[in-house]
Amino acid sequence: MAARWVVCGYVGLVIGGSTGAADDERSALNFFESRIRPVLIDHCYSCHSGQAAKLKGGLRLDSREGLMAGGDLGPVVVPGSPDESRLVRAVEYADDDVRMPPRGRLPAPVVADLRKWVEMGIPFQTEDAARGGPESQEDPAEGSSEGGVWWSLRPLVEPVVPVEGGSHPAWGRTEIDAFVLAKLRERGLEPSEEADRATLIRRLTLDLLGLPPSPEEVAEFVADPSPGAYERLVDRLLASPHFGERWARHWMDLVHFAESHGHDQDRIRPHAWPYRDYLISAFNQDTPYGRLIEEQLAADLVVPGDPSRVVALGMIAAGPWDESSLRDIREDSIDRQIGRYLDRDDMVSTVMSTFASMTVHCARCHDHKFDPISQEDYYALQAVFAGVERANREFDSDPVIALRRRLLRLQRSLFPERAWLLEQHLACLPPPRLVYAAASEFAPDGGHRPPPGPREVRVLRRGDIHRPGAEAVPGALACVSELSARFSLEATRGEAARRAALARWLSDPRNPLTYRSIVNRLWQHHFGRGLVDTPNDFGSMGSPPSHPELLDFLAWRLIADGGSLKRIHRLIVTSAVYRQAVRHDPKAAAIDSENRLLWRMNRRRLDAESVRDSVLLISGSLDRQMGGPSVQQFTLAPGVHVTPVVNYDAYDWNAPGAGRRSVYRFLFRTLPDPFVEALDGADASQLTPVRTESASAVQALALLNNRFMVTHAERLAARLQSGADGLNAQIERAFQSILNRAPEPAELAELESFAREHGLANLCLILFNSNEFLYVN
Repeated sequence: MAARWVVCGYVGLVIGGSTGAADDERSALNFFESRIRPVLIDHCYSCHSGQAAKLKGGLRLDSREGLMAGGDLGPVVVPGSPDESRLVRAVEYADDDVRMPPRGRLPAPVVADLRKWVEMGIPFQTEDAARGGPESQEDPAEGSSEGGVWWSLRPLVEPVVPVEGGSHPAWGRTEIDAFVLAKLRERGLEPSEEADRATLIRRLTLDLLGLPPSPEEVAEFVADPSPGAYERLVDRLLASPHFGERWARHWMDLVHFAESHGHDQDRIRPHAWPYRDYLISAFNQDTPYGRLIEEQLAADLVVPGDPSRVVALGMIAAGPWDESSLRDIREDSIDRQIGRYLDRDDMVSTVMSTFASMTVHCARCHDHKFDPISQEDYYALQAVFAGVERANREFDSDPVIALRRRLLRLQRSLFPERAWLLEQHLACLPPPRLVYAAASEFAPDGGHRPPPGPREVRVLRRGDIHRPGAEAVPGALACVSELSARFSLEATRGEAARRAALARWLSDPRNPLTYRSIVNRLWQHHFGRGLVDTPNDFGSMGSPPSHPELLDFLAWRLIADGGSLKRIHRLIVTSAVYRQAVRHDPKAAAIDSENRLLWRMNRRRLDAESVRDSVLLISGSLDRQMGGPSVQQFTLAPGVHVTPVVNYDAYDWNAPGAGRRSVYRFLFRTLPDPFVEALDGADASQLTPVRTESASAVQALALLNNRFMVTHAERLAARLQSGADGLNAQIERAFQSILNRAPEPAELAELESFAREHGLANLCLILFNSNEFLYVN
C-alpha cells in the first residue's frame, strides 16, 4: 500500500507532517503532480520523452535534467522567468515559428498553470518518487496515469477532438463520434450503419421518456425525410414533461429513495413524496447540475429566498432509518451513539457515491485499502451531517408566508409574555407543508428529537465506538488536489454552513470526480453501460474508462455549457454512435465481444417501470396527472408492530390513481411490489447505480398472469374491438401499438388462428411477453 499512500500525499492534503520549507516543497510538488504532469503526459510525452517512438527536436520533458538541457534549438525554460522561457512562449502561441502542441492551442487555464509552474522554479519529481520510490511495495494500480495520479483524480483538461477520415468521412455527427471512431480504428473496426427510422423513434422515445411512441408518431416520423427531422424529435422529447418523470426515476435509484423507513420497523413516511416531485421539476427545468447538487445538500442556505426548495433536502434523508435505535432507546445509551454513526454513514455514502463515485464508506474502520481516502477524510464527511436528523420538516411554498411565519416565531421567543397574541397571528397563516428531509428543527417524535447543534464526531479507531480518537473537522477528500479538504466555517452560519461547504466542494468546476461521474451516468442510461462500467466506484477497484478522452470531453462540455444536462443528453442522442443499428458482426465480436468500443448499438431490456408505463399507455389507461402524494397500489392492514401487512394482489385496478405512472407509486422499502421485483426493480434498501437485467421463468409467468397485465390486456382488447373492423385489423393494430410495426403475412395468419381459439386479450398478453416488446433495439 505504500505507493498509493505516498501518491495521496502529493495530490492532496498530508495528514500531519512537517511545516515550513518542507510544506512549501510538498505544495510545489503537489501542484506539479496535479496540474502539470497530466498535461505533459497528454500533450508532450508522445514526442518528447523516453517512451517516444522518435524523439523530436532532441528535447525530453520527462525529467528536470531534460528540461534544463533543452533540445536542438537550445534551452526551453528559465526557472522563475516565464517570459524568457521558450516553452511558455510556445504554448502561448507567442511566436509563429514554434507553436505547441501543433494540433491546437491548450485551454487558457492550462497555459496559465504552465506559466505559474515556471515562475515557481519548475518543481519536478521523478515518476519513481511519485510512486513512492523504486523500493515501493506495490506498483501503481492499472488505470493510473504515468505520473501515478489515479485517472479519476486528475484535473479536467479539455481533450483535443480527433480528426475524422478514412472510409467514413461523413459518419460523424458530433464530437462524440470522432472519439469513438478513433478508438475503433485503433483496433481495425468500423462502426455499424444507422438504424431504420422506426427503430430510432422507438429507441429515442423510450430512452428519454420511458414511454413508447404511438403508431401515428412512428408513421409520421418514418414518412418525414426532411433534414433535421430527427433533431426536432429529440428537442420535442426533451421538452416533454414526461422527461423529468423518466430521469427522476433513475436518480431515485441512486439515492435509494423509498417512502418507508426500512429495517425491522418499516413505518410509512407520508411526506417523502415532495422530494420526488422536486426531482421531476428540476430535470424538466434543466436545473444546472452544480445548482442541483447545492440544492439537494443545502437548499435552506443556498436558496433562502425560495423556501419551497427545502424539499430538495429529501435526498439526504432518502435512505433507510433505524427507528428502534434512533427513536425508541435511551438517548444516553451506547446503542443510540452507534445508531447515529451508522445513520450518518448512510448519508455520507449516498452523497459521495452519487456525486463523486467514490467508495468513501470503505474508510470507516481504517484508511481505505485501495484508494487515497483516509479515516480522517471519512469522519470529516460525517461531521458535515452532524447537525441534522431525518424528520418531517416544515416549509412554505409562498416566500412571503414563510418570512411572516419566521418573524412571528422569532418575536414569540423574544417576548414570551405576548406569546398568546403571536399565536393568534400564527394561527391565521396557512398551515406549513411537510417534507421528509434532513432537518435540525422538527416536532419531537418520542425519543427522536432535534439535535442541540452539530454533535461531536470522533475518528473511531477500527470503527469502534469505544475507541474514539481526535475530533473530526468538517471537510471532504484530501486527494482532490485542486480543492481544500477541510472547510473554514463561520460559527454564526449554523450547521447548514457545513452542508453548503460540501455542496460547493462537490459542485466546484475544479472537482474532476463530480463532472466525470454525472456524464458517465448519462452515458450509461443511453447505452446500457457507462464509459466506466462501475459508476459508483471511480477508485482503483473500479473499472478504468473505455474512452477516457471522451469522458473528459463530456465532463468539460457540461461545465462549459453551464451545467445543462439536457445539452449533454442532446449531444449523446444526436451522435452517429447512438444512432447505430443493433447488429452482429462475427469479426468485430471476435475483437471486442462486449462492444466496449461501441461498434454497434447495444440491445437493452425495458426496466420494470417502462414495462408498466408502456402497458398503461398502450391499453389507453395511462393517467398523465403529474405530482402529488404517491398512489398506494395495494391494500393495507395493521401488522404485528409498526410494519403493516401489504397485499398487492388485492388492489382494484379500477380504483382512482390506478393509471398513474410508475414513478408516482408508493414505494415500500422492505415490502416491494412482487411484479416490479420480478422485473428487476431497484431494491430501495441499497444504492442502485445499475439495474440487474436477468431473464427467468418468473418474469414470463408474471407478464402472463399478474393481475396488472391481465387487466390491461383485456382493456387493450376491448379498445381494439371497439375501434377496428374485423379480427385481422384488430391484430394489426395490436401489433402496431405494442411492437411499433405491422405484422408480416405469416405472423398475421398464425396470430389470427391463436386469437380465434384463445381470444384477443390472450393474444395481447403474448405480444406483451415477446422479446420485441421487452427489448429496445
